[in-house]
Amino acid sequence: MKKIFDWFKTKTSCAIFAVIAFVGGILFLNPSLTGNVIVEKTYYAGFVPLIGILLIICSFILIIYIVRNK
Repeated sequence: MKKIFDWFKTKTSCAIFAVIAFVGGILFLNPSLTGNVIVEKTYYAGFVPLIGILLIICSFILIIYIVRNK
């Protein structure tokens, strides 16, 4: 169990999470890429791009963290 927690502290894991957040952010920016499955008629459609922007910002924060902690 300790090995799993140690893996989360590595640069590789941060890089993987940064890539996943960036790709997810790109997908959320354009609802037509997801086939409008994420946004139904009951939700406010302007909220979904905010999720994408937030994920992209999180990926940039992770990249900065990786670069500064050499």
